[in-house]
Amino acid sequence: MPNNDFETITHGLGHAHGGVSMKLTQYGYPHDPYSDSETRKGHGAYHALAAERSIAMTDSGLRALGLSRSQVRSSSQFVDIKLKGGGVMTRRIDDRAPEKDMRTDLYQPHGFDRQLPDRADISLHR
Repeated sequence: MPNNDFETITHGLGHAHGGVSMKLTQYGYPHDPYSDSETRKGHGAYHALAAERSIAMTDSGLRALGLSRSQVRSSSQFVDIKLKGGGVMTRRIDDRAPEKDMRTDLYQPHGFDRQLPDRADISLHR
C-alpha cells in the first residue's frame, strides 16, 4: 500500500490502461559501449538474462509501477511494453538499469534494433 500522495498517484498510473510513459533503450547487443562483464555473462541483478524476454529497469521505473527491488528479486515481474504505432511486448524485469532517468532497457544480445521507438508505455502484465 502506498505511503504518500506521490506513491498513490504513481501506483495508480502503473495500473492505468495506457501505463507509464518511459524512455526505451537497448543493451547487451554486440559492441554495446556501456556493456559490463556481468551482462556479457548473462547475469542480471535479479534473474538470468534471456533474449526476447529480459529487460532492465531503473528504480524510478519500478516505483512508478508500484514495485520494489525486493519484489522483483523474490518473484518474476512481467511488464507490457506498448509501442507507438501498435504492438505490445511482454518482458520480465531481470536486471537493474542505472538511474539517470525513468527508463526501461531491452536486453538485445542478438543486435541493436533500429526500428524500436525511444519511448513506450509500460504497465504491469496482468
